[in-house]
Amino acid sequence: MFKSSISRRMVVKAAACLALAATSFTALPAYAETTLEQAKKDGYIRVGFANEAPFGYATPDGKLTGEAPEVAKAVLAKMGIAQVDGVLTEFGSLIPGLKAGRFDIIAAGMFINPKRCAEINFSEPSYGIGQAMLVAKGNPKGVKDFSSIKENPDLKLAVMAGAVEGGYAKDAGVAAGQIVALPDQSSLVAAVQSGRADAAALTA
Repeated sequence: MFKSSISRRMVVKAAACLALAATSFTALPAYAETTLEQAKKDGYIRVGFANEAPFGYATPDGKLTGEAPEVAKAVLAKMGIAQVDGVLTEFGSLIPGLKAGRFDIIAAGMFINPKRCAEINFSEPSYGIGQAMLVAKGNPKGVKDFSSIKENPDLKLAVMAGAVEGGYAKDAGVAAGQIVALPDQSSLVAAVQSGRADAAALTA
């Protein structure tokens, strides 16, 4: 496993989001005030989530839960919005879906970077976590960080589509042909277990 040296401090205003951070958040489009007013009027709000336990997921009976949705529900209830309707999507579709109006806010765990800050606004953080490498038991390929992948062209690295790890891997010199983009966390685990990937980079 490895830990990123990226700062974990998070700020709210997009203009100030220059330091990268890992955190759970609720994201709002640029017209947040209008969205809030409409939600208060209607008595409900649509929340985008990516089915990532424990951050945000649906129970077997379809109930939206997880750390981020539960925090969002508590905050929204105090604002007079009692009904929260979950909209399931892939992680990489959260920001595009928000911008397209498929849902009104996002409740999920996500790294904050300048590109995302230019597209959406972020709430105060509710927690901060780091990155890690998922490897097979015993770490037979000796993967410790992105440089381990870079130095061995035979290795494959699984990342979640739309997440920041793919970009970080490329910045670290990992070849595009070594990176396997997958839709969700369970796919990353399955790729490592099956040998399709030698490691997976993800938020721990």
